[in-house]
Amino acid sequence: MTLDIGEMLVAVLLDETPYQVKLIQDASTALEIVRTLTPQLVILDYLLPHMDGVACLDALRATKGLERVPAILMSASLPKQARERTDVLLVEKPFDLYQFVSLVTQVLEAE
Repeated sequence: MTLDIGEMLVAVLLDETPYQVKLIQDASTALEIVRTLTPQLVILDYLLPHMDGVACLDALRATKGLERVPAILMSASLPKQARERTDVLLVEKPFDLYQFVSLVTQVLEAE
């Protein structure tokens, strides 16, 4: 059985932290789910089906109550406009898994 990066991150975050984690595979579903679930942190890959991670983040932040939700955007090749944003933490792939877990913990404990 091969895990994709999202499944791997969820497994590690569930194992290494006390946080509840939900994996959502595409931007459209994420935008639907936030109608009933308010995340404390959003972790997005830049390459998502139907919408890139920056557009998804913008749509999430346009949702009442999510204007300031912290976000981590990850990718192997972020375009210039994504790298220039100051309202999101950027993680370039490949990354150290345990440094990533530490980053998630720092962001959530700062809230």
